[in-house]
Amino acid sequence: MVEFRDLEEKIKRYKAFWNRETVERPLIGFSLGGWFPLKSYRALEKLRGVTPLKPDMICPEDFFSDYDRLISQFGLVKDDIIRAIAPLPPFPWLEAMLGVPMQVGDESIWVREGGFDYANMDRLDFSPQNPWRRKYLEFVAVLYERYRGKVPVGQPILRGVSDLVASLRGSQQMIFDLYDYPDLFQKLAANCTRFIIELVEEQHQITGFFAGGTMIEHFSLWAPGKIIRMQEDASALFSPNLYNKLLLNEDRKQAMAFPYSLIHLHASSLHLLSHIVEIPELKCIQINKDVGGTEIESEIPYFKLVQDRGKTLLVRGKLTLDDLEILRRNLSPRGLYLQIVIEAPEEAESLQEFFHPWN
Repeated sequence: MVEFRDLEEKIKRYKAFWNRETVERPLIGFSLGGWFPLKSYRALEKLRGVTPLKPDMICPEDFFSDYDRLISQFGLVKDDIIRAIAPLPPFPWLEAMLGVPMQVGDESIWVREGGFDYANMDRLDFSPQNPWRRKYLEFVAVLYERYRGKVPVGQPILRGVSDLVASLRGSQQMIFDLYDYPDLFQKLAANCTRFIIELVEEQHQITGFFAGGTMIEHFSLWAPGKIIRMQEDASALFSPNLYNKLLLNEDRKQAMAFPYSLIHLHASSLHLLSHIVEIPELKCIQINKDVGGTEIESEIPYFKLVQDRGKTLLVRGKLTLDDLEILRRNLSPRGLYLQIVIEAPEEAESLQEFFHPWN
C-alpha cells in the first residue's frame, strides 16, 4: 500500500515519464520475486497436473492469503513505483478463453498449442458468456472489492494476437499459414484483436481509476487514463514484410482503442522495431533484458531508436550495476523507466546510487 504523500510524489514521476519531461534521472522500480510468479500463488498447487482445467476449479477467495502476503511485501523496497495486483498473473487467461488445453507445472503454466482448424473458427467463443472470460472478470471484481482504495487492480500478462494464433494453430503451422492462408490468419487475428480490446475495456469498467489512472500490474506502470498492455512474442517468427502486411494493423487497432498503450517485446522481435515505433498511437515500448539472452550493450541501438522516435521506453530485467552504468552513459532519462528484477529486498540496496541525478 502507498501512503498519500508517497502516492502524490509517485504520480508526479509517472506523469513526467509519460510526458517525456526533462528529469534528473529515470523512473526506477524493483520487481520483487524474480522471474517465476507462479511460486507466489500457492493456492494453485492443488491444480498441479490436473487436466483439463475448468473455470469452476478456480475460486478467487482461495487466493486471498497469497495476495495478502504479496501486498505485505510491497513496502520492503523503496523506489518510484506503485505496485498493483492482478488476477493470477502467471495464468494464461486468453488461451484458456479460446479453449487451448493447459496444465499447471512446477514453475509455470504451460499450454498445449496446435490442433485448431480454421474450418472451426465459428466455434471459437468470443462472446461475453465465455466461461473463462467470466471467471477472469469475476476475479477482477473480487480483487477490486477486497482491496478497493488500498491497492490498485491492474492487467496481468495477456498474450498478443500472434501469440494466440500460434497457440491455436501451433507456432510452426502458423509460419506456413502466413504464406498459405493469409486471409484466414487475418480473419482469426482480427477476431482476437477485438476480443482483447473488449476484455481490457470490461476490466476498466469494473475497476475504474486509481489515483486518476489505471495500471499494468506486471510492470507496475500507472497511466493517467485507460491503458492496454500489448505483446507479440510470436512476432519473432515474422519477417518485416509479413509483420507490416498481417500484424501491424492489429497492434495499431489495440493502441488506438485506449489513450495509453504499452507493447512488450523480447530481443527476438527487435528486427521489427523500426516498424513498431512508427505506430503513431503507441505510447510505450517495453524491452526485456532476457535471462541468458542478449547483453544490454547490444540492445542500446534499439533503446536509442525508441527514444529518437519520441516513444517512452521501459527496460526490464535483472539489471546489474554494469548494465545500469551502460544505460546511464547512453540513454536520456526523459521518458525512461528501468524495472529491475530482484529476488530479495536486500538486492535493492546496492543499486541506490542510480536514484541520484544522472550526469
